[in-house]
Amino acid sequence: MQRNVKQRKNELLKIAIEIIIGIILSIIIGFMLDFFIRVFLPAYKSYETYINEGVRGAIILIIGFMVTGSIIRYIEFKLSTTRRELYGISLIIRIVMYIIILAFVLSVFHVDITGLLAGSAIGGVVLGLAVQTVASNLLAGIFITSTRTLKYGDIISINSWIWSIETTGRIIDIKTLFSKILTKDNNIISIPNSALLGSGVIIEFNKEESKYIYPVSVTVYYDVPVDKIIEYVKNYNSDIDIYLSAKSGATNILLAFIKFDDVLDINKKTSEINEIVDKAYWDIKSEMLSVGNNTLYQYNKVNNVYPLAVTLNSDVPAEKIIENVNKSDNKIKVYLISKTGGTNIFSANFEYDKSEDIMDNINRINLLFENAYNNIKNSDSKKQ
Repeated sequence: MQRNVKQRKNELLKIAIEIIIGIILSIIIGFMLDFFIRVFLPAYKSYETYINEGVRGAIILIIGFMVTGSIIRYIEFKLSTTRRELYGISLIIRIVMYIIILAFVLSVFHVDITGLLAGSAIGGVVLGLAVQTVASNLLAGIFITSTRTLKYGDIISINSWIWSIETTGRIIDIKTLFSKILTKDNNIISIPNSALLGSGVIIEFNKEESKYIYPVSVTVYYDVPVDKIIEYVKNYNSDIDIYLSAKSGATNILLAFIKFDDVLDINKKTSEINEIVDKAYWDIKSEMLSVGNNTLYQYNKVNNVYPLAVTLNSDVPAEKIIENVNKSDNKIKVYLISKTGGTNIFSANFEYDKSEDIMDNINRINLLFENAYNNIKNSDSKKQ
């Protein structure tokens, strides 16, 4: 900070010195030329005025260009930015300074610039109407660079009524008329500065611990408890912040915030969070059992216990079924949980190591119940 202040002061001092040197040189060289021509080149006495004016005009041009460069450097230090970022405003400064320099040079040659200025004003109005769009982009570019509303390297999203698709990307160039953005799809698009500022809403992504934060909306069906999905995702990756954003009909809308380093990582990270939520939905759905009307139970996930419901006809005593199944596999916990009309509904909870084992166990236990039912029924028939 102190260095920038010192540099600004040095540039101001340099501008003042350059102007003073220009004035002094014009005076001294004028006297020297007069003396040199009178003493050594009297034959060119009639051209003395033109030579003097030409030399003074050249001095004004040189000093003017030096002062212009110093002014631009002063603005760089003042705004703590680079020459590239000040492309738009530096262009305007150069145009204004060159007009001033030209006016001084013409005045040295005793050219009346009043008519020229009047003609320039009329021409400027006509030209302004003809290049209104260009002027609008130019002024927007100057505003962007001078106020640093947008900077090189910023990652932003743009919503505009001019185009319906939200554009997310990193600013890679800010020119006088157009700005270039590298999108998350690895494409480069050029956006008119007037559309960028005047016709759109810009979202600039914040950084958290040197990483950018990007929101991803994920929609899932409501038939799986949303709190279980959120818990699953957070257990899967603790760095993901995920919330229930909205409920719409038969769906729940989740909002997940992913962290990324570069704009080209967004699509990959978005795919990852969608895959995680999809996996959470189907894993939880496969781990749930529906009993009765709209009643959902989740089996004990910590101990990997799956509750299987088995329905059999009630013409065989339920206690004999339970006894027979327990003899076949004493690790299965069997209960009579409901009697409906002519059926008995049993709960047969079993433990498993991997989710891939669930279907095999369901098949095995159903066969145990079927064998128990048939054996008991056949045995009772023989007794009769």
